[in-house]
Amino acid sequence: MSTAGGSAGAARGTSRRTVGILCAIGASLAWGFGSTTSDYVLSAGVGNDTFLVIELGVGFFVLLVLGAIRGELSGFRHPGLLRASSTGIIEPWGAYTLGNVGIIFSSGAFVALVSSLNPVLIAILAAPYLGERVSRRAVILMVVSITGVALVVGGAGVAGTLKPEGIIFAILGLFCGAAYVLISSKLVRTVPVLPLVASQLLVATLASLALLIVRVTIFNGDLQLPATEMQWAVSVATGIFGGAAPFIFYLEATRRIPTTTVSQFSTLVPVIALIGGVVFLNDVTTPVQLLGTAIVVVSLSLLARYARAH
Repeated sequence: MSTAGGSAGAARGTSRRTVGILCAIGASLAWGFGSTTSDYVLSAGVGNDTFLVIELGVGFFVLLVLGAIRGELSGFRHPGLLRASSTGIIEPWGAYTLGNVGIIFSSGAFVALVSSLNPVLIAILAAPYLGERVSRRAVILMVVSITGVALVVGGAGVAGTLKPEGIIFAILGLFCGAAYVLISSKLVRTVPVLPLVASQLLVATLASLALLIVRVTIFNGDLQLPATEMQWAVSVATGIFGGAAPFIFYLEATRRIPTTTVSQFSTLVPVIALIGGVVFLNDVTTPVQLLGTAIVVVSLSLLARYARAH
């Protein structure tokens, strides 16, 4: 009986870790695809704040509908939800806004490269904040995967003029992303995931809307709405892939495997964005980028195997 019970417990533990790994991969896939669609929309001339209102607003609405279908609307009455929702200022709003401003002053490649340091920052801060420690093998795989990201991002050359403002905004965005992960990973221990993410998206939407109103009414700026049906369709799709899905998957993953492990799978995001650019935006890759892609995929495969066993 005890042997059978121990085997069943071990199987449940392995299954739980497997689901966590799949959620972490799902979050990276969603963010990577969202990066591609965001690139398409912003390159078409849609305003950054306008796009964020659409993207984050759609993400909130989708989760609200999903919550109604799954019978989880009662979770929106959780006593700690209102205060927890304020983290939406950190991310999505803060990290997304700072990252986009960083691109203006530098380049998308540079911001992506800085963002790839997110697992390192989380690994350093997770020990005192979450009580998690990173094994030596995981550290080695982290370094290898980040090296692969550097090749993916820099393989075509980091275009654009690198200004001090770009460095500052990119680093601030990095800290916002890490802070969000650490705080939200702790919140989901007591707050339901879907209501938490939905409320964070709502707060971020309202913050973006406030900036949009200021830009249009006080500074007489243009709304810069999507101009074609395709641009609208892609903007709405980004609300699902870049707004709702990645945060749900990411936080569900942190409930099952260590946050430090989940964060390392984010190095897959630039790889997915690279593939999306080739498939949908007619981007051209270099042999160096393909080598970087192989390094990231192999290192994360080894990490997934290690995380599933431990």
